[in-house]
Amino acid sequence: MDNADFIEKRAFPRFPVSIPVDYSDLTSHKTAQGYTQDISAQGLGLVTQDKLSVGTSLDICLRIADNGEEIRRRGTVVWSNMLEPEKYRAGIKLEEPKLKPIPLVLRTVSQKI
Repeated sequence: MDNADFIEKRAFPRFPVSIPVDYSDLTSHKTAQGYTQDISAQGLGLVTQDKLSVGTSLDICLRIADNGEEIRRRGTVVWSNMLEPEKYRAGIKLEEPKLKPIPLVLRTVSQKI
């Protein structure tokens, strides 16, 4: 597809930022860890070692490094792709309340300076 034909459908901008994540499958109760590849007010790109099936409901905990804060949200897997063996990326649509990604990005960036 030509880039001229691409229409952005996201309502909120995405910010490329890596934040450690603990998550739990609400059906199987399996817990695991991963990290964000990007975040927005209504979603995040989650990188994990486990394949997550579309439609899976997750309890998500973002672990903020600068002060140990934990931000908890529930979300649903809307797509999932294998990046390489034992490494997957999934798109997660978050339930309310919306994330405030700009402060999270700034806190994550200032932690690396």
